[in-house]
Amino acid sequence: MPQSGQTQRSYKRSFNVNAMHLLLVLLYWEGVNTETTFSQMTNDSDTTLRTIVHKGQSHATVEVLEILKPQRIELLCNLTDIPSKPSNITGFWRKDGGEIENSQQTIYRHNEHYILKRIFNIQESDLGNYSCIFGKEEQFTFVLKVPAIKDKRDRPIVSYVGDSVVLECGLKREPNTWVWYKTNDTDKELINATADPTHYKIHLDKNITKLTLLNLTLEDSGKYTCSAVFDIKPTESHLDLKVLSFTEPLKPFMIIAVEVVILVTLILLYERQSQKRKGSTGTTENGLYEHTPCEQIERRS
Repeated sequence: MPQSGQTQRSYKRSFNVNAMHLLLVLLYWEGVNTETTFSQMTNDSDTTLRTIVHKGQSHATVEVLEILKPQRIELLCNLTDIPSKPSNITGFWRKDGGEIENSQQTIYRHNEHYILKRIFNIQESDLGNYSCIFGKEEQFTFVLKVPAIKDKRDRPIVSYVGDSVVLECGLKREPNTWVWYKTNDTDKELINATADPTHYKIHLDKNITKLTLLNLTLEDSGKYTCSAVFDIKPTESHLDLKVLSFTEPLKPFMIIAVEVVILVTLILLYERQSQKRKGSTGTTENGLYEHTPCEQIERRS
């Protein structure tokens, strides 16, 4: 009996393994123009072997993959629609437009499929665009990048002296932590809210962070950087803050008022000069003004 029970357990384990293998095969070969992704842990617990599969036509396509930590990743391209159906074609990989050394290989047709795959060890410097090339044409590009911070502003945030303002950054993935900087040209100054609690407050909420500036001064104007820290590298976004004095909004009106005063003054001066000229002239028979000397007026009288 013990041997029979052990045999049944071995059979069940073998059946489960075969069933899982069959499931992966079905997922792998299911139709054209589909994508399948699965993960497998390696011996190194700090890295993950990810297989990214693309099945599609011969037109170029782009897929963005967000990378959070260093890992081994397998990229696989499956070409399915070459009309001439050659027995084999040449394939290779490019990174950021340059051919990867020793990546060229001969790809043989298997059930109308041409498969090009390669495992890459991705560190910070390895992020970028990876393209699989069949023959001479680029077929598919994988963009490996850290998650981008959303809600980027094209215009500065405006506030006033003495007020408070909240700067906010967020993304879909949750980083290890958030860091804020005040940026001056090429230098970045770390903002430590603990050291200056009367001027700064930093709020962290998983994938969102907020920086509150209190009692604003004109010196607070400038560029602020929020940095989401991931294992592979940080991702950053920039926000511009413009602090104005309360008299700043009145400046256009003050300029208009000064221009109006100058214009009115010029008009009054012109009218005064015109009246003086009229008082020292007479009217001829034709209705024209004519200067009359004082001596002639005395003789006539």
